[in-house]
Amino acid sequence: MLNKIRLEAIHHRIAIVGQVKDAQTKQVIPGAVVKIANMPESFKSKLDLLASLYGDDWEKRVKRPDRTRTRVDGYFSFQDLPDGSYTLTASLLGTGTRYSADPTIKTILPGSNTESEDTEVQVSSDPETGADTIPTINFYFQPTALKGNVTNSDDEAVVMAKVKIEGSGEYTFTDNNGNYLLSSLEASRDKLSPRQVKVNVVAQGYQTLTSELVDLNQGAVTTHNLVVVKM
Repeated sequence: MLNKIRLEAIHHRIAIVGQVKDAQTKQVIPGAVVKIANMPESFKSKLDLLASLYGDDWEKRVKRPDRTRTRVDGYFSFQDLPDGSYTLTASLLGTGTRYSADPTIKTILPGSNTESEDTEVQVSSDPETGADTIPTINFYFQPTALKGNVTNSDDEAVVMAKVKIEGSGEYTFTDNNGNYLLSSLEASRDKLSPRQVKVNVVAQGYQTLTSELVDLNQGAVTTHNLVVVKM
């Protein structure tokens, strides 16, 4: 006589979702670490139990119920959280001084497209329908960046000019309005002094320009406008 085993799918409840992005370019940042910093006591008790079970390996685990990393599309999520109030934090790994240490947080409440700067969100379900209300928390890290516009001596925008950090491979091109943005640049590792760079501009029909020294500070966007001269 055969024993039959009935397999049932396990349905996980998505509780909180969000993305981590560059505050200037709005490009997603994969591999960011997102943690639950404050939580209901019921969830904390669950974590304490898991910590005792895993022992020394608990802190080494990349993914835990209270900690995760963003995917290649910048998204993260937390599942199966008990109802209550939560606060999340995010940090970046391996980016050096390319971003600020602390992000700006934008929370979108369920059923609304309005962004709020509240860092605390509520996880709950509708008592009548049982439907979950899933808050969205987006983290925006301010990059170390250089931006501005390139014009000629007639104050006309110079389109498709190559703007390059001298002595590095960091470059971009101006848009249809002559604007440029170099984001996620390395700042000085010495926090007491900025990284000083020169900017080269190469544009068809114009003399190559090398700017004066420009200061780059971690997590700050520096505006540096440039004027090129026709050949």
